Order: sequence, then C-alpha cells, then structure tokens
Amino acid sequence: MSAHTKIPGILLWVLLAAAGLLAFVFLYDKAFPTASVDLKVTRAQAQARAADYLKARGFELSGYQQVTVFDSDAAAAVYLEKTQGMERANALMRAEVPVWFWACRWFKPLEKEEYRVLVSPAGEVTGFRQDLEEERAGAKLAPEAAQAMAEKFLSAVAGVRLEEYELVDSASEQQKNRTDHSFVWKKKGFAVGEGELRLRVGVWGDYVGNFRHFFKVPEKFARDYERESAQGTLLGILSVVFTIIFLVLALVVFMQRYKAGDVRWRFAVAFAVVLLVLMLAGAVNSFPLLKSQYPTSQNYGVYLGVVVAAVVLVSVLYGLFILLTGASGEALTREMRLESVQPLHELLAGRVATPAFARAAGLGYLAAFVMVGYFTVFYFVGRRFFGVWLPAESPYSNMLNTSLPFLFPLLVGFTAAVSEEFTYRFFAIPFLRKYVKNIFLAVLIPAAIWGFAHSTYPVFPVYVRGIEVTLVGLLFGWLYLRYDILTCIVAHYAVDALFVGLPLLRSENTYFRVSGVIVAFLGLLPLIPALVVWLRRKPQMQ
Repeated sequence: MSAHTKIPGILLWVLLAAAGLLAFVFLYDKAFPTASVDLKVTRAQAQARAADYLKARGFELSGYQQVTVFDSDAAAAVYLEKTQGMERANALMRAEVPVWFWACRWFKPLEKEEYRVLVSPAGEVTGFRQDLEEERAGAKLAPEAAQAMAEKFLSAVAGVRLEEYELVDSASEQQKNRTDHSFVWKKKGFAVGEGELRLRVGVWGDYVGNFRHFFKVPEKFARDYERESAQGTLLGILSVVFTIIFLVLALVVFMQRYKAGDVRWRFAVAFAVVLLVLMLAGAVNSFPLLKSQYPTSQNYGVYLGVVVAAVVLVSVLYGLFILLTGASGEALTREMRLESVQPLHELLAGRVATPAFARAAGLGYLAAFVMVGYFTVFYFVGRRFFGVWLPAESPYSNMLNTSLPFLFPLLVGFTAAVSEEFTYRFFAIPFLRKYVKNIFLAVLIPAAIWGFAHSTYPVFPVYVRGIEVTLVGLLFGWLYLRYDILTCIVAHYAVDALFVGLPLLRSENTYFRVSGVIVAFLGLLPLIPALVVWLRRKPQMQ
C-alpha cells in the first residue's frame, strides 16, 4: 500500500466524501434552482399533434423531412427566475408563460417554404409558422380585413379570449405578389415586472401563416443581461488565450523531448485516438440537433458534408491537442515523480485490476464526492448570503435531443476530464514547477486559467464561477502532486458525469429516467477493478 493511502488517510477521505454526499443530497435543491417542467407528451406525441394541427389547417406535409427537438425561450426563463424568484417563476412557467416546448420542423432542402410548430409540455400548440418565398402569390387585404381574420383565428382556433387582450402593434409589408400583415396583442392586467404576455399573428395574403404565444422580456433587462454576459465572455476569451500559450509551450517541450528520444508515443497516441473517437461518437449521437439547424438555402448533402468535415477536423485538432499535452506532460511528470504516471501506463497496458489503478479509481471517486459537496455548499452560501444568481436547471436540455441521451454525460465527462486534466495539471504544473520554481504558483496559475475559462456560464456576478472552479482546481493540483493524474481524471469524470447526467434521473419521463440509471451504472465502471483488488487484498495496516 502506498504511503499516501494509509488507513487513517483513507478513513479521512471516506468521512469527507460522506460529508460531501450529505451536503449534496440535502442542499442541492437550495443551491441549484430547478425548473419545474411536467412533460406530459413525448417527442413522438408532440410531433403527431403538430402534424395534425398543420393538416387541420390545410397544409400538405408529404415530401417534407421532419425533425423535433426540445427547446425553450431562454430569455423569458432567465427574466422570470431572476426577477420573480424560483417559486413564482415555476408557477408562471407551468401555467401561463410558454417557456418550454417541443420544436417540430418540416422542411425540404433548397426550398424556403417550411413549417415550424411549437408544442407545450402539456401537448398544446403555442406557436406555428410557415416560411414563404417572397414571390409567392396571394391576396392584398386591407389591414382591417387582415385584423378581423387574425382575431377570428385567435378565437376559433387558438381558443383565446380576446377581451383579455389589447392590440399594441400592427404592421403591413408589401411583398411582390401579396401583402403580409402582423398583429401583436398583450394580456391585460398581467403583472410580472415590466414583462408582458403577448400574442402574435401573421396573415400571409388571405390566411394565417404565423402564430406565437410568448413572453416579451423588457429591453432594459435584455441589454443589462447581455452586458453582464459579455464581461464573462471576455474573461473566458482571456483564459482561452492563456490555454493556447500552454499548447504552444507543450509543442516546444514535445519537440525537445522528441529530439532527445524521450517521447512515449504509445501513451500519447492512445489517449489522442480515444478522445478523437469519442468526439466523433458524440457528433453522431447529436445528429438530431445538427439536422434541426440545417439551413434550407444550402444543399442538404453539402451541409452534411460540411458538418462531417468540421467534426472530423475539430476531432483531429483535439486529438493533436491531447497528443501534445499528454506526451509532454508524461515526460515532465515522469521526470518529476515516476509513480505519478504508473496507473495510466497500467491502464493502457490493459492492467486495471492492480493496486495502483484501484487506489487511483477509489480516491478519485472519494474526491468527486467531496467536490460535489463543495459545489453545493458554495452555491448554497453564495445564493443565501452574497447575492449569487444562476439560472434554474431544466430536467430537459439538448442532451435529450441526442439519439442516445445516456451517452451524452459520459462523453462530455470523459472528454473534459482527460483534455482539461492533461492541460492544466499533467502538463502545466510540472512545466511551471520546473521554470517558476514555486509549487503554489505552479498549481494556482493553471487552476485560475482553467477556472475563469468557465466564466461564460450564466452565473452572476460573472467572476463567481471563476473563483468557484479555481478553488477546485487547487484541489485537483494537490491530488495530482500527492497522488497521480489518474486520480484527477477519475474525479473530474465522475463530477461532470454526475452533474450533466443528473437531469435525466430527475426527469418525470420514464425513458429519460432509465437513461439516467444507465449513466449512473456506466459512470461507476472504473470502480469495479478497484473493488476487485480491495476484495482480494486485506488493507495493510501501517
């Protein structure tokens, strides 16, 4: 048994991990607000209702390609959560304000005409739009006649009580062969700060081709939010610049070590290839999202070709990034302390039921439990006493728009864990320790760069996320120096997989919950070899 993992040390880790899990379980909902979404219809049911709606209105869908994704009006959700508090915001989003919806799309490549229908979680149509060519012939109704048609649609089709609304805007646009009209109503007496609940109806020629029930966010709030977000973006860009500097330094070290014959190609190439394959798998899994973003002005085959080429290029560059930081970091770490890379070498050799791998995996999960507790307490205290604000988590996100939702958190977790730990710990710390000659700075500098790269997340004040992640970066640095890089990778992977996959487990949809269970099972796979080793060997008392 390693001197670093004596029985007293293990017991301390177990106690800290238990405390972290307890904090996570009992404070999570108070630290991380959760949006309440009762998803009563599945993707297939929403798509069927949208198709029936369009057909009932006389639209022909044969020959169209179809894609459905779950989406939200993010601006409305942020405004309600930030100004009204989570309890009232959830009540509004469940009852009156259409924030969440299935976005159903029918399109034909190289044709502008397409249909979009929004279906609420309860199965109600909250919006639809037909996009037309400007040259499409149609009637040229007077504004009064078009308004009467729009009002009839709201009453007869949308089921709106018009006496509860007042007209606030109208416009007409003369196309080449028809006149289009747009009308906007707001709900009377709807008081949510300065926000307004509105209805928009578009009349294309002599029929309704656009309808949307939506929440209008006050312009001042939108501008202020955008300004704050821009500050976070700036911090993120600065962190990316320093990360690129690390990459250049890794290239220099790689060239030096290559000339000296000190590059272990098998180690570096193995991780680069694994990450490349995982990124490609993630892109394939996200095909529904990619399809939903297809611009019909572009040839569909060309679009898919460009997407595939972009994914391959990014994956190759990412693999090269891992190759450089992994090879350089392995050489520098081996020079600093040989046992720090032993578990990784055993992993690549296929030897996972070994004491070194078991120790790294076990400590990695214990550290992950400590970290999830830290994150929970950090935001619980920040929200309660320091005015920290972050948007509510939704049990439904782009993850659920992938072909296999359970793969998403696993791919994200593993890719982020390897790439970030290789860059900010495995390479940066021994490099800075060698040339800066100060261990604390060698740990702090990459931790801060890594931490503030997360400033693009919608957490306010914008520097809070940077501070939060920088502190956990110091813990990762200590784990790397005291134990090994595999411990850091396992801990990072477990934390990311848990937080990214948790919405699946908290979902009210059976399929998504099952996917969450699969995530939890696969996320614990690295523990199996550790358990095998620990069952074979009795702990050595020292």
